[in-house]
Order: sequence, then structure tokens, then C-alpha cells
Amino acid sequence: MSRALFWTTLKLSQWAIVAWGVVLILYGLLILLVYPAIQGSSGPVLEEYLRSLPEGMLNAMGMTKEVLDQILAGEGFTVSGFLATEYLVWWPVMAGIYAFIFASGAVAREAERGTMELLLSHPVSRAQVVASKFLAFLAIAGLLVIATVAGIAIGVIMIDESLDMGRVFLAVLQGGMAVVSIAAYSLLISCITLDPRKAMALAGGIMALQYIMSLLGPLLDSFAWVQKLSLFYYYRPLDVLVQGQFAISSGLVYMSITAICFAAALVVFQRSKAVV
Repeated sequence: MSRALFWTTLKLSQWAIVAWGVVLILYGLLILLVYPAIQGSSGPVLEEYLRSLPEGMLNAMGMTKEVLDQILAGEGFTVSGFLATEYLVWWPVMAGIYAFIFASGAVAREAERGTMELLLSHPVSRAQVVASKFLAFLAIAGLLVIATVAGIAIGVIMIDESLDMGRVFLAVLQGGMAVVSIAAYSLLISCITLDPRKAMALAGGIMALQYIMSLLGPLLDSFAWVQKLSLFYYYRPLDVLVQGQFAISSGLVYMSITAICFAAALVVFQRSKAVV
């Protein structure tokens, strides 16, 4: 890794990091500030609606009948259940958008602008370029996870509720691992195409397709296996936040995909003849 390139990448992304961090913090705060009102007025209506949904639809939302009983707890939504269903379920999608935008242009944009030749004219190898870009995103993902947890902690204090912040951290961490996987395959696409527009379209399309598969898979009896091809299938914030179950298998899936895509990106860019 090139330290100079790593810090330069972070510096060039500083305003995007601040913007996405603020968005994630404010969205989490908004959800928690709305919680008391939902509990008081709309809770019974929402509870009746959720209990009327077929099991396939509940599975598409990342929950089972047993989990639903736990998050409702006979008194309307628990704060953990509300936070998981209204915010954390969507967190990897929101952060994932930034992931594929950043990673799909990480190498391709340098090649398109002609700055890659300038980079490689310095004592920096192709492997160092790819590694520095990806490690910069790992740092960004870590910052987004910390910002999200901090925002939730502030929101919980503001509404005077109790919440297991250890579970919150694990749930967001699992989402962060999913986001890093999205960045890893986006980086690979960036190295293959060396065209930021094509890379962004492909990476974004793949992410959208995976999300659709995770939603529709449980509703298609004969094709339920399709959902297992989606990264979002292995992200289970309700299991972590409500039941305290952090699936190690999910972490292994994300780490394996990240490692494979990152290694492939190194090999592809090393052998690329489009950039001399």
C-alpha cells in the first residue's frame, strides 16, 4: 500500500464522507425521534398490518413470525424492532450506493483522466494503487459505521429509551461488511472496464438486482434459492438486534467475496494492457 495515495484518496473524498455520514446520522435520529409518536397513535394499526402479512412477505422483510412476536412484544413495536425494520434494514442499501459509486470509479476514473500514467510513473506499483484505493474505502466504511452507531446512541438518549448498543454495533458492523463486499466487486468491475460510466452502471445494476432477488426470492416458492445469491440475504439486523444472534456464516460470506474480488482486481489490473 502507498500511504501517500491512501491519504490523498481520503482527502479527496472528505466532503463525500462528511455528507454521507451526516445523512446516516440524521436519518437514524429521525427514525428514533418518530418512534414515540408511532408507539402512541399508529402502533396498533401497524401491528395489525404486519400480522396480516403472509410469511413469504415477512421473510422478504428479513423477519419470521417468531421475530415479529418479539419486536411487537404485545405493546406495539419495541424500540429495537422499530429501529431494525425502519432503518437498519435499509442501511446497507444507502451506504452501498456510496460504495459502488466510490469503488467503480476508483481505478477507472484515473485511467479515463490519464492520471493513472502519472501515478505509475512514481515508485508506486499497480498492486499498490488498487490496494491503497480499497483500503481507503475500508477506512471510510469504518467511519460510516461509527457515525451510524453514534447517531443511534444520541437518538436513544433523546427519547429516553434503553437499547443494547453492543447489538446495535454488531448489526451495523454486519451491514458494513456487506457494503465492503459491494465495494470489492465494484472495484473489480472498475479494473476490468477502466471506464467509470460503464463500471458504475454495471456495479449499480448488480446491486439493484441483488436487492430485488432478496425481496422476491421468499415470495417465489420454486425459486426461493435465488435469494441466497444476494449479498443482502446474509444481512440480518433483526436477528442481531432483537435476538442477539450474529451469524458468523454471514461474516464468512462477506469476507470471502471481498477477498476473492479484491484478489481478482489485483490480478486483472496487473495484467491490463490498457494502462501502460
